[in-house]
Amino acid sequence: MAPTESSQRLDAEALFDSVGQAYESAFADCSAQRASVTWLLERLPPQASLAISCCDSQRSRSIIREDRHQRLRAANGKQYDAITVYFSMIASVTQEQIRESIAKIYSWLKPDGLFIFATVPISGENMDIAWMGRPIVASSLSSEEVLEVMKAAKFEVLKVENSKYLPRAAQAGICKEEDVWEEEHLFVYARK
Repeated sequence: MAPTESSQRLDAEALFDSVGQAYESAFADCSAQRASVTWLLERLPPQASLAISCCDSQRSRSIIREDRHQRLRAANGKQYDAITVYFSMIASVTQEQIRESIAKIYSWLKPDGLFIFATVPISGENMDIAWMGRPIVASSLSSEEVLEVMKAAKFEVLKVENSKYLPRAAQAGICKEEDVWEEEHLFVYARK
């Protein structure tokens, strides 16, 4: 990841607005994410309630605004059968906000509720980086730190998967080929 100048940094909302629909094309063949969705759907009861936080270009504006205020705010104390967080706790957050969000998610799940957390596992706080040619501030936790946070929140970790993924961002028109790198992805499957 290349360092950037702080005056140019995009917040999470501006970042995903800047990539728009092309984000869907760049990440369309992420097999690890598709596998996690299949795993979840096979385990959910009919009529299950699900909360999703992801870096989806069509939903990013509303999700990021909600995240900025309370991170996946559970309306009226509602509890969910499952919650997924796909790569949305990286840009414009701190490590402490990530930790707090995971702890809150535990309380928003029904007993035996499922949680899938996906991130780029790099331990760092407020890092000035260029992601797909765009300057952002990012924070993340290492794989070990994520597992510690899950344990502290009282989650039962069912499965941990590490994978690498090369987004098709240049082909999608988001950036130049030299602005794309193979990302390490961490998927943690957990139960309340």
